[in-house]
Amino acid sequence: MALTATGIGSGLDISTIVKVLVDAEKLPKEAIFNRTEDRINAKVSAIGTLKSALSNFQDAAKKLQSGELLSQRKVSTGDSPYFTAKASSLAQSGSYSIKVEQLAQAHKVGGAHVTDPKAAVGEGSLDFSINGENFSVGVDPADDLYAIAAKVNSASDNSGVVATVVKSDAGSQIVFSSAKTGLDNQISVVANDIAGTGLNDMFNGTNLNTLVDAKNSIIEVDGQKLTSQSNSVTDAIAGITLDLTKADLNSTSTLTVEQDNEAVKENLKSFVETYNSLLTSIEKLSSYDADKKTAAALQGDSMIRSLESQLRNMVSERVSVDGSNVALYDIGLSTDRYGKLNIDEAKLDESIANNMSSIEGLFSTPSTGLANRFDELANNYVKTGGVIDNRKNSYTEETKRLTLQRESFSLKMAQLESRLLKQFNAMDLVVAQLNQQSAGLVDRLNSLPGAVSKN
Repeated sequence: MALTATGIGSGLDISTIVKVLVDAEKLPKEAIFNRTEDRINAKVSAIGTLKSALSNFQDAAKKLQSGELLSQRKVSTGDSPYFTAKASSLAQSGSYSIKVEQLAQAHKVGGAHVTDPKAAVGEGSLDFSINGENFSVGVDPADDLYAIAAKVNSASDNSGVVATVVKSDAGSQIVFSSAKTGLDNQISVVANDIAGTGLNDMFNGTNLNTLVDAKNSIIEVDGQKLTSQSNSVTDAIAGITLDLTKADLNSTSTLTVEQDNEAVKENLKSFVETYNSLLTSIEKLSSYDADKKTAAALQGDSMIRSLESQLRNMVSERVSVDGSNVALYDIGLSTDRYGKLNIDEAKLDESIANNMSSIEGLFSTPSTGLANRFDELANNYVKTGGVIDNRKNSYTEETKRLTLQRESFSLKMAQLESRLLKQFNAMDLVVAQLNQQSAGLVDRLNSLPGAVSKN
């Protein structure tokens, strides 16, 4: 490759001159590109922050949609070892005396014991029946206890039988257990041999032993007896689930149910906090600093102005509840001049204690309840294909266009640099030639007769 030296003929620093000329054209435009890129990135970051705040607010609103968290109950069992209890919003306040007479048990039966669990059993099938449902498992001549158990457990129509190989001092046996407790879920097994009597010898008649009897649970609630298939009793007291853990007919436990006012209040406070946090985010993202004369990324943005307007309108609206119009102010939540919610503790406590139906209706009424409307509003923004998604897509397209503009401009600047270098080098060559001609002319003049050289 030929070496090119620039500026030899003219003595000019051509590379520097060209760089200065190109930079004079390039730097202002690149500054515009950089500012545009920074603006887009700031907006993308801002709508990400907005989406996060909206999602948190939506989560808080969703918790109040069904009313479950606005009509919570707390239960006390007095540290009873016989059961635990959970209450839904349907549970009514009250006190109940409870005895657990018997726990429900799952039926278990075991086949005859064998010395080698890996020995083949026979050929045929095992027919199972449990709670009115039947299924059958084929047994191949080479199947051992483990293979039979695996076939039972993997049967597509298995209606609730679990097979396990158990080893004891008496030998190994297959144990068939009902997946559910109660008398209705007793297991019936019939063995059908195709060849020999191996299956019958293991599973039929007296060869199939009951290991655990099926039992229903039995409890007494205020002296009234109730039998259940399960140890999880849901129909003894409306809205209460009792999970039985121990039986003793001679012991009585007391179950107390009451409204959990503190839990309701905390859920409402959480809603207020996330709402105010959302407004704070909106304020920061759309603010203008008059002292620094700088605007936030979404200052003046129609999307965020519309969202803020809708939020403020909703918190001031009234909801029809049992023929009356109820607003947040009526239960102790009011807005300040910035649109944020304040809590009147005394008024809220009174509403929770004496007017829970209004609170539930205000938030949880289908379609018109505030929780449902806030959830719908937030979802319009944060869902896939929603307002924020569409805005983000527009920024992505803007970034693509900016990238193309940068590439086109870079090519243009490269061409400008090449053209200027070519022009200056051509000029430098001309200057070098002129200098050579000038030097030659001086030499010839100096060589003329009578010429005197002046030092």
